[in-house]
Amino acid sequence: MNVTLRQIQAFVAVAELGRFNLAAGRLNLTQSAISILIKELETELRQRLFDRHTRMVSLTGAGREFFPQARKVLEDLEIAVDSVHELASLRRGRVLVASAIVLAATFLPPVIARFNRRYPDISVQVRDMPEEEIRPALKRNEVDLAIGTVADEDPEVESTHMMRDRLMLVCRADHRFARQKNVRWSDLSGEALIALAKENPLRDLVDRALLHVAPDIRPSYEVRFSTTAISMIAAGLGVSVLPENARQLAPLVDVKVMELVEPAISRDVSVLQHRQRALSPVAQKMKEYLLDAEREG
Repeated sequence: MNVTLRQIQAFVAVAELGRFNLAAGRLNLTQSAISILIKELETELRQRLFDRHTRMVSLTGAGREFFPQARKVLEDLEIAVDSVHELASLRRGRVLVASAIVLAATFLPPVIARFNRRYPDISVQVRDMPEEEIRPALKRNEVDLAIGTVADEDPEVESTHMMRDRLMLVCRADHRFARQKNVRWSDLSGEALIALAKENPLRDLVDRALLHVAPDIRPSYEVRFSTTAISMIAAGLGVSVLPENARQLAPLVDVKVMELVEPAISRDVSVLQHRQRALSPVAQKMKEYLLDAEREG
């Protein structure tokens, strides 16, 4: 079946107004164009829809049967178009953001608060997860955007640089390192090191740094989350190398965040999205807020 929207619009207009010329005026068409559209529709449906009189037309039995459904098609289409316009104008919608644990707890909340003040009818949902789970979530279409570290090129993931985050040493406040201005990587020799899991991109940065300056160091513990590492540090189990933002996770525990030098190492934090999927207007606006937050920073 090849019924067109224009044919349905012409049919409904004639049925409601009872005259071809009035329907032509409503749709900004000529009367002959309306007649052609109605004839095409009748041919496609294989039913006569109107009884023609001298000046007026009336619906046939088939026309009366078709009319409520045809009008509903137009109403549903109008609702759908209005819905898309609302999304485009950011009057409603939803955006799902995946984030590494530390950034979800430190960087992201004030960005969401600012976004919600401007767009209160948009729902922002956060999926806080380990770094290694972020890209798979993007590829499975579970989230619109993500914030994390890109350790290597991925043909399915597009990254936009957002900020640099230094790697820092976290130790207990009564540790000998806490009295120093900074700590060298080589100073970690002999310390009980609490490392992030090997799947975490940050672990690769730490391992490469240790390989060059302190190849004898081996982690005493491995954990998935920075919060777990901080709690273990507070319990006196060792020290850890964590992102600079991790200092905001430790206001209630007795730990100190120290600069790591020789060398100073930073990681690139990016906004990630699926390369083959266009962002919705809502997701695009959230991406702009994420990037602007660091620039205004």
